[in-house]
Amino acid sequence: MSSWKHPTLGPIEPLPRGMRAAKVWKHFYDQSEHWERLCGRQVASMRREAEAVVGTQRYHRETLPPMDRKRWDRTRDLLGRHHGAAYAPAYQAEMSSPDALWTPTQDAKRRHQVLTPNAVFAVVQVDDWNWVVTAYRPLPPTCGLDWDEVNIRRYAVKYFRRETGMHGDNLARATAEDLQRASTIVPRSTQDIWWLASAVGYGRLLAHHSEVANALAAAETVLGEAPAEVVAELARALDWDGCLRHLADAMKDSRPEEAEAVLATTEELLVAASVVATETQTDAFCAEAEALIAWLPAEWSHLLDRAASRREALGSPDHPVYRLWSAVEDAATGAAMRELPPVTRPVARLADAMIAARPPWRRWRARVAQLAMGTSAAVVEWVRSSLDDIHVARPAPVMGAAGNPPGSWDVLGRPAPEAPCFKLFVVDEANPDGLEVTEHFDLAGDKLWRIDPGDEAALIILVASLKPIRDGDLESVLTEAGRRDDVFVGTRELSPPR
Repeated sequence: MSSWKHPTLGPIEPLPRGMRAAKVWKHFYDQSEHWERLCGRQVASMRREAEAVVGTQRYHRETLPPMDRKRWDRTRDLLGRHHGAAYAPAYQAEMSSPDALWTPTQDAKRRHQVLTPNAVFAVVQVDDWNWVVTAYRPLPPTCGLDWDEVNIRRYAVKYFRRETGMHGDNLARATAEDLQRASTIVPRSTQDIWWLASAVGYGRLLAHHSEVANALAAAETVLGEAPAEVVAELARALDWDGCLRHLADAMKDSRPEEAEAVLATTEELLVAASVVATETQTDAFCAEAEALIAWLPAEWSHLLDRAASRREALGSPDHPVYRLWSAVEDAATGAAMRELPPVTRPVARLADAMIAARPPWRRWRARVAQLAMGTSAAVVEWVRSSLDDIHVARPAPVMGAAGNPPGSWDVLGRPAPEAPCFKLFVVDEANPDGLEVTEHFDLAGDKLWRIDPGDEAALIILVASLKPIRDGDLESVLTEAGRRDDVFVGTRELSPPR
């Protein structure tokens, strides 16, 4: 599959092989995103073909379920073909349009965002090479409503402006424009009420700006005259459960893009809900969302700045949107500082406790599960044999030494014969980002590292290929593995004897 060349950034590669199946299942098969309107293919037929292989319906599950290796191989290959035949050509054609809107500078994670003329929002990672991280069509957080292309494009423009840093006076100006636009239409449909409720909700948050206050009064009048049954229909259509599902799935992802998307959508949900829903519904949702947000990993600390910016721009301490972004800010703070004494915010302390209770390697195992694994059978067998040889043993006594901690164990192992190129990492409580022990993994069978008393299980990650693997930390090595089709990654959980 070929890349296309951006006039400034240069070549941009499509989604890496290891990410294609997940993105095809989540976004391309999503009926509400209507990719058939962009690619000219029968996406419904593709989706049914995939559902037969996966063993579940896409409508009931937005993420791929766990499956055995044989089923996964079939799933990965089929969804990869659908990516190459329809999904990638659609998002690449959209991104290459001269009318696509690109962020002029990289964000804190070295990414560019782009909004295409037909409402595809994509993220491009800028590393040694440029590659697409995700591509989807943003939609209002409703269920049971089918949005036409005019409304999808309208929402996507609003979404892009918000996601690319609009705040302060720019946000107030855009909100005033939304209020004026919504006030010119007598709301007859649930979609009409959505736009009005969204505009009024943001208007109430920004009413201290004079231009917003002037436009808000007219919009409130139109809202008051709207048919009660249509307002009630929107209240019923708000997708509370969907946002919670998406948030739970995003917290398990190895990258932050899905979390960023669902947090933006959740803000929209809470803004509209503040106009048409009950306080009881909103409070119940926020309580569940806060419990999920507390799992935010330290690697996503850039969300701290985003949360602080949104909280400041929409600063009303009694509003559920303020509560949402305060939870994100507290969770990001707690995750970044969990090696230090607890910070003073109670939600941050909750985040500390919840994150500490989760195995530090959980996200890495999920990351490995997404990789394509396309190397030779010999490399696969070598990885499995080498992992099987790794074991724990009592440390050998050392003359004149102070001795080892009581109950400590050494982790020993040697590579199987005829080793390919490889990298070996361990992830444990002391090394949540991975410790490379490749240089110690040799035929001498020396100590790889030590498990001390009280340590929980560790995850061993062995990356191998017939071709060289570039040096780097675990994150960069797995990122490279995701781009290549000649790498196999094996894992093994290892616990000290009890």
